[in-house]
Amino acid sequence: MVWRFAIYLSFATLVTITGLVMFGADAQQPTLPRPDAPIALAAGESVSLAWSLPPKPKPDTVVIYRGTGDGAQFIEVGRVPASALRFTDNQVSLGRSYQYRVQTLKGAEKSEFSEPADVLVGGSAKITFLGGSLDRALFEVVMFRRGSRVTAQFVHKPGDAIGDLAWVAELEGVEDFRLGPKLQALAISVAESRENVSQPLLGPDGQPQTDIAGRTVKVEFRLPGATHEIMIATLLDAQGKPFQLKEGESYTAG
Repeated sequence: MVWRFAIYLSFATLVTITGLVMFGADAQQPTLPRPDAPIALAAGESVSLAWSLPPKPKPDTVVIYRGTGDGAQFIEVGRVPASALRFTDNQVSLGRSYQYRVQTLKGAEKSEFSEPADVLVGGSAKITFLGGSLDRALFEVVMFRRGSRVTAQFVHKPGDAIGDLAWVAELEGVEDFRLGPKLQALAISVAESRENVSQPLLGPDGQPQTDIAGRTVKVEFRLPGATHEIMIATLLDAQGKPFQLKEGESYTAG
């Protein structure tokens, strides 16, 4: 009886020790750290993403998620080997803002999502001052709506907000072209054109001088040209800060 009891005791002890070893191994398995937010750069009609990863433990895969910033859920747009450290998203639309997050995988283990990175595709809205008189000014407003670049022109007097509601045929609807700035004042200034003139440098004998390579040495002169009037518009941005636009100049509104 004593012998049998010793066998049972040894078996129970072995099971207990094995269980402790296995539990200890699980407890020491590393957890994937949360990756940093990626860097997102818009180029034409695509977004290039790059990121860095903690050195240890090494993940196997990076999963890229895209959101639209309007409350919609993030969706997976690609996955690459962890060694790649970059990804290009070609499924984007001009004029839209996006957010990107990354997540790392190692086997069945997943990291937390990174913080989002924001990017605007296709450029920014802008206001261009086309000219006018002392009491009226013509502006062109360019912006992006629903993946399209839309343009409209407006005539304003001092005190008006730049832009207004306008029908956009390609979107089959009315869009709001008011981007925030207001026209404060109009003025006429005088601008002077400049002309660059290049002449060879002459020596005592009246012949053009050359350098050691045999090239003619020239002297550049910048001469004043004719003067002409130019319109200047003083505007206030959305925060009330004044700035000026000359005819043909543009203001990036966002």
